[in-house]
Amino acid sequence: MLYQKPDSRNVLVEHGLATQEALPRRFTVCVWNWQKCKQKNWGAEFKQIAQTADLVLAQEVHRSAAVKTNMEQTPYHWTGAISFFSLRGKNPIGVATGSIAKPIRVSFAAAEREPILRIPKMTLAALFPIEKSPQPLLVINIHAINFTGIKAFEHNLHSAAELLLDYNGPILLGGDFNAWNATRRRLLCRMTQSAKLTEVIFEPDNRSQWMGRPVDYLFTRGLKVLASGVRVSDGSDHNPLLARLEVE
Repeated sequence: MLYQKPDSRNVLVEHGLATQEALPRRFTVCVWNWQKCKQKNWGAEFKQIAQTADLVLAQEVHRSAAVKTNMEQTPYHWTGAISFFSLRGKNPIGVATGSIAKPIRVSFAAAEREPILRIPKMTLAALFPIEKSPQPLLVINIHAINFTGIKAFEHNLHSAAELLLDYNGPILLGGDFNAWNATRRRLLCRMTQSAKLTEVIFEPDNRSQWMGRPVDYLFTRGLKVLASGVRVSDGSDHNPLLARLEVE
């Protein structure tokens, strides 16, 4: 194994302070793969997004001391699921969800390991309170497995589906799905349709692509889309997705 994997008891991490008791009924979400925060302009771009978004779903979060400081200078409570530790610095890398409100409950699911580097991908689920709502919002942040056969990808989606299929309240599912071919896209559509999720449409569609297809997606249930857009960015090799949503 080239990378160190966290013990199953230490996959979940949290830090930062929430600034609200609950999410407002109208809120803004950002879905963004940070590319391990490698790009020079990541920090500046992140600070601008943090001024407008109430909820952030991030993938490939390289939680170095500097990145963690940037994260904690925002109005968010952060929850993360560690996939592995970097070789240099032993910093945790994985998915992270930031919110102005602290989650009620958090869980995770690990995908099968990708070949060669043997890196598992993580799915992070969190329940957030909503103002004047009897049901919390279920937020699922996924970084889907890549460089594998279709069976591993399908199993990854089934693991994510298990986190949401029995929930009757509002749902937000977003992340980097690595749905870069027709078969992967078809399986993703099948899973989201079975859960009665609706895909958020972005026009113009400036989402980052691989092999001619977008890899980042946002799906909702029980939420009205008021506005959506893609921010063209040089802070990562992925462009951030933004949506203004309202609980129905």
